[in-house]
Amino acid sequence: WKKGLLEGLIVYPVAALVDALSFQFDPALTGWGQIWALVLATLIVRAVVMALTFKGTLDQQKMQAMQPELAKLQAKYPNSKDNKAQAARLSQETMALYKRNKVSMFSPFLMMLIQFPVFMAIWTALSGNAALSSGEVLNLRLSDSLSSVLMNFSGTWYLNTTGWWTAVVLFVLMGGLQFCAMKLPQWITKAQTRKQAKLTANPTADDNAQRMKMVSIVMFVFTLVMGFALPAAMGIYWAIGALVSMLQTLITQLVIAKRVKKKRERRRQ
Repeated sequence: WKKGLLEGLIVYPVAALVDALSFQFDPALTGWGQIWALVLATLIVRAVVMALTFKGTLDQQKMQAMQPELAKLQAKYPNSKDNKAQAARLSQETMALYKRNKVSMFSPFLMMLIQFPVFMAIWTALSGNAALSSGEVLNLRLSDSLSSVLMNFSGTWYLNTTGWWTAVVLFVLMGGLQFCAMKLPQWITKAQTRKQAKLTANPTADDNAQRMKMVSIVMFVFTLVMGFALPAAMGIYWAIGALVSMLQTLITQLVIAKRVKKKRERRRQ
């Protein structure tokens, strides 16, 4: 606690948890015990984060589901980008739509306020963990950064003596899972709206779609760069975290579908 709030609240508990689990799974710390410790610790941490950010995640999924309705509003005011009167009416009707669906526009920002400090704390916890500094998994030391391993072509690296191929598989797996976790909500929304009629061209809607696409690309590139530079243990944490994120997306979709079904039943009554 003397070193800071995050250190006392997250960094030390997570580091101690990984350390204790590593010795429980493998007292000799040969490598695989640390992997299982990382898996279990990641599930625990992500479960806590999921509980804290579930409302925000639910709002994000609702936003994805609301895209057809938002597109209709934008088509109703095609010149809102240049016409102040249309822009004001579009803003009012958009806010009313959010209110009807009980969605907070600030949820994504609140989620970032929670997730980013947690990410930094987990990074610190895993980077300074004593148990992760020993042992290897398929010749890859968990304390080594993927960049240092992948850029090392000395000796018989092609035989995986330095964990080169293990690092490649981990990097590709982490990137692939992160990509799927990022795109899954969009894929679900696209599948749900496939049968709906396509609207006429709308510059405002196109601009918003391009903006969202750019944000997604920047976030994905950031993940790849950080995953390349950080220790292998962090790559494992992110890969497992991506699987949890996909599970969270499916759970929230089920919750949304259940609520929509209830609303339809109420209207019929």
